[in-house]
Amino acid sequence: MEILHHKKNHEDLVAYLPSVKSSLREWLFIDVRLTENSDPNFTINNAADLLYSLFENKEGKLYVCNEREILILIHWGVDYALSEITRTVERRLPEGSCDVHVHEPTPEGVAQLEFLITYVKPVSNPTFSDIRNMRREKVVLVADDDMYMRMLIKKGVPQHISVQEVADGNEVVPAYEKCAPDILLLDIHMPGMEGTDALRDILRVDPDAYVIMLSADSSRENVERTTRQGAKGFLAKPFTKEKLREYIQECPTLV
Repeated sequence: MEILHHKKNHEDLVAYLPSVKSSLREWLFIDVRLTENSDPNFTINNAADLLYSLFENKEGKLYVCNEREILILIHWGVDYALSEITRTVERRLPEGSCDVHVHEPTPEGVAQLEFLITYVKPVSNPTFSDIRNMRREKVVLVADDDMYMRMLIKKGVPQHISVQEVADGNEVVPAYEKCAPDILLLDIHMPGMEGTDALRDILRVDPDAYVIMLSADSSRENVERTTRQGAKGFLAKPFTKEKLREYIQECPTLV
């Protein structure tokens, strides 16, 4: 693999193309684009160096087109898996920073990939807020011992949001620390730790936690007590899908 630059090596790339045409089905074309949301200190040359380190033992050219785009031509042979190639790249970038698109092969049979890289500088000792802001996936954690209620909530959450579930109060805090959810829907009365105690412990480690309490007891005292503790809202059981989605839409990290 050799790195070429548009300002110095355009003619070298043009001269190289005939060798590619003689065995097109053995070549892989990768179009790489650095998005405008990337860390400004991560330049196209940084991206080129990173990609070169992955493919340096392969025959081909890595052509830096401009300040945002790279074209990679790789002689991969006839036996390769596109999924493994994409995983190789994703493992070297922060989680969620590389969006991969697999395009239909050209009429000549050339395999085509597109990498959209939004590089965010890794944060040492990230907070829960850092984790939520860096990842692409949105997560709702449902803590309720009623399987039917968990199922109803899961059906009410928009499909593009991942739903995690726990049924025991003692599992709530460990599950929260593991998945750093955008929203926690937390039943007050559960086996093991009470929901109000779990709320207290979660807010100690994540003051920005967006927690909605659940209970069939919607007395004014119950609602005021949980909101004083730091809950962002209260859903009285049974509740409608519309009311559930109102709270989801109000969550700042889901906007």
